[in-house]
Amino acid sequence: MFHSDIMRGIMRERARDLRAEAQAARNASFARRAREFWEEQAQLAASRVRRRPRGPVRPRSAAHTRCTSRSGTVQAR
Repeated sequence: MFHSDIMRGIMRERARDLRAEAQAARNASFARRAREFWEEQAQLAASRVRRRPRGPVRPRSAAHTRCTSRSGTVQAR
């Protein structure tokens, strides 16, 4: 085997290792950014939680269950 063939093989192997290392670094960066994003989303969702509890729900009157037109008259269904 010639020196150039040996060196070509070594360079190929080194290039393959560097590409694999770069891909692993990209994957790690992507995973870190995704974790940060979802942590931020969770914090935003937690801050949107209603702080004041609502009072008891009042029952609706019978007029709310009927169909009404814009003039306010009750229409048959």
